[in-house]
Amino acid sequence: MRRYVFALLTAVLVGGCAGPPPARPVLDTGPDGLLVDEPLRVAVSGLEPGSTATVWARMTDDQGRPWTSWGVFAADGTGRVDLARQAPTGGSYSGTEPEGLLWSMRLPDGAPATDPRPALDSGEVAYTVGVDVAGRTVARDSLVRRLRAPGVRSLPVAEDGLVGDLYLPPGDGPHPGVVLLGGSEGGRPNPRLATLLAGRGFATLGLAYFGVEGLPPALGRIPVEYGTRAVDWLRSRPEVGDGQVGVVGHSKGGEFALLLGSATPHVGAVASVAGSGVVFGGIVAQGGSSQPVSSWTRGGVDVPPLTSGATANPLGPLLPVAHGRPLRFDSTFAGLLDAEPALDRASIPVEDINGEALLVSGQVDELWPSSGLLDVAARRLGDRAEHVVEPGAGHFILDVPNLPTTYTTAFPLVPGLLWTAGGGTPRANAAATADTFRRVVGLFEAELGGQR
Repeated sequence: MRRYVFALLTAVLVGGCAGPPPARPVLDTGPDGLLVDEPLRVAVSGLEPGSTATVWARMTDDQGRPWTSWGVFAADGTGRVDLARQAPTGGSYSGTEPEGLLWSMRLPDGAPATDPRPALDSGEVAYTVGVDVAGRTVARDSLVRRLRAPGVRSLPVAEDGLVGDLYLPPGDGPHPGVVLLGGSEGGRPNPRLATLLAGRGFATLGLAYFGVEGLPPALGRIPVEYGTRAVDWLRSRPEVGDGQVGVVGHSKGGEFALLLGSATPHVGAVASVAGSGVVFGGIVAQGGSSQPVSSWTRGGVDVPPLTSGATANPLGPLLPVAHGRPLRFDSTFAGLLDAEPALDRASIPVEDINGEALLVSGQVDELWPSSGLLDVAARRLGDRAEHVVEPGAGHFILDVPNLPTTYTTAFPLVPGLLWTAGGGTPRANAAATADTFRRVVGLFEAELGGQR
């Protein structure tokens, strides 16, 4: 009995002297429901100073594919981990990258056979963010980022011979108008990008110009007048201001954007991303002729392409394939920029653009030498152009920021079999994508913002 009383008394005393249980770590993921291009805040407090914590993020896209990312961090002297100030010691990314958990996401089975980007058509991205310590999850939170701002709506366009989609910002307007042009993939351009531009206040016409029903099947002899008609149609909409509009295009769409801007005074700002200040031939020769045709016509006549006087290496793309790497097409352009006077004949008269131009290229574009091709336009435009060469980046740098760029260094040419090199690294491509979007929005706000 005496032993029992002593044990009971000891338990009471010890229990009474014990403090409250240690606080659980707190995970802060910032405000919920922001647009996806906004900065990300992820911080953890309440950890043991100097302890190791793994911060992870997960997301399932609209095809049911699971994407995940993680970083291993050492808590500072106050028991805090802040992704905006600390670099991971290991994980899916390196360096101090506040948005590293977003752009470094990957699939468990490696690169997908088809689209290397997540399928996200629902208008938002739902993430789960967690913190693991010693193999146990000690904190977890949900985070939603919006691709579609509240009130943004889209309308299919199939009139006046035009095919595309119109993305409208909230409110009646009038809003500044923007034409978005995709590249040699054809079809309707990136709907996520058009939606986000609308969320930033621009009535955006995502214009298809080949590869859909009612339009040419291949990129060859596309009338520039098709683009000017789209500009006039957009300006006529009641939701759009009747002043100048902007045009933004990627790759061959960037080439088309410069042509379109030089063809009508109603374009007041042009952004060409990984584009060209020089016209090249169509992707597919038409009519059974062995001679390549131009990508574009004006007044029914081919816009002269750069097709002669070069020392291009036709076997260049095949060399990496022999070593198990993606096709590289940049070698086929060797010598083209030295091909005088053919270069002059094929150069786009960008000096006729009635406004400012933003030219953005990746430093290591492996699809084509966009930095050199856009330098041609920059020289002709003089101080009306800004040419930004994104360090370490490749070709695919016009997209929605803060989405996974893990597989953007190459794209499937033949699904599951053959890939085309785009260049860059996931980190550099992510930084370039975010910077490019910010610059495009800044250009249009500065040059078209008076209509808002």
